[in-house]
Amino acid sequence: MKRKAWAVMWAAYLGGVAVAMNQFKVPPVMGVLMKSLHVDMATAGWLMSVFSLAGVILAFPAALLLARLGPKVSGLIGLGCCIFGSIMGALAQGPEVMLVGRTIEGIGLALIAVVAPAVISMWFEPQERGLPMGIWSTWVPVGTFLMYNLANPMEKLWGWASIWWFGAAFALVAFIVYSAIVTVPDRVESAGEVQDSAKPSLGLGLRSTNSWLLALSFAGFNFSFIGYSTWAPLFLNQVHKIDPTAASFYVSLTTLVCIPGGIIAGWALDRTRNRKGVLITAFVIAVILLVWAFKLGESVSTIVAYFVVLGVVVSFVPTTTFTLAPETAPDPRLAGVALATVIFGQNAGMLLGPPIIGRTVAGGGWIGGTYPLLIGTIISLTATLLIRSRAK
Repeated sequence: MKRKAWAVMWAAYLGGVAVAMNQFKVPPVMGVLMKSLHVDMATAGWLMSVFSLAGVILAFPAALLLARLGPKVSGLIGLGCCIFGSIMGALAQGPEVMLVGRTIEGIGLALIAVVAPAVISMWFEPQERGLPMGIWSTWVPVGTFLMYNLANPMEKLWGWASIWWFGAAFALVAFIVYSAIVTVPDRVESAGEVQDSAKPSLGLGLRSTNSWLLALSFAGFNFSFIGYSTWAPLFLNQVHKIDPTAASFYVSLTTLVCIPGGIIAGWALDRTRNRKGVLITAFVIAVILLVWAFKLGESVSTIVAYFVVLGVVVSFVPTTTFTLAPETAPDPRLAGVALATVIFGQNAGMLLGPPIIGRTVAGGGWIGGTYPLLIGTIISLTATLLIRSRAK
């Protein structure tokens, strides 16, 4: 049983990494795309954030689809959309087709982001979820790190479209693995048959104040950190004249640290009772760090140290959020709704962060981009404090 549970977790994880790689293939080659597609900074920000549009619209339908079709079919639909959208983007000659392709890819994000943690929750008992959720929380850092360091070499060798073809191929591999491995545990199927007539309503799950506060907290986090990671490589290139490949690598150090950091955070969460306190501490430190987001000096050692420390802090946020999400549901069978609520917040933050920060920078310079970063993180801190005060 445990072996099967971990096999399902890793198959779901591979699907998440595939989606994340496709989501973050824009920032490393942002300058190239702006020239090739003839777009300004504000429009270019949407090339990144429109990926999250489907996640905002489909977060709750994804939970319904999960309940109706199950995690296997729902996940395969998501990965299929990711493959199709990436192929469409590879063939794009202008921003319109690219934006449509990115939106279709985003359907994969909307589904996988809800389905994967839900299926992990099915296979692991509540007291055992910290570590697998800690590993799951690294799906975005792993996908981001891989793409930030593969995109520029591929672009130089074969052009930017090769990045999109690679993303489609990786998602196809994830599709095959997911199809072969992911199932629902027998105890969940039998429980569903017995309790089907007494299932709690979706409305009950949507009325959970704690779920919405956690979603707001995650929205502010993603607004700030996805927005920052989108523009940080271009910032290092323009302000400090760092080569695009090196700039992408420095920014990717944050995600590299998040990989072991997320697993350590999951291990720690299994051994602490005050999980909300962990989240509060992470946001307090993040506010302090983000003051210097666009004020880094020219020293490479300073830049490297900054992104490494930022990664240590960031690694605790998704892990804690995904671990807490099922606990905010008023009924254990509504864990999918709680996760959908949190994913809705995640995608809303990712949707708004890149274009707003891009427009702010375009209108007031790089230093001006610091203010929306701080506002987003302070919102996260405030929402988390309210969760703590209301949690039972």
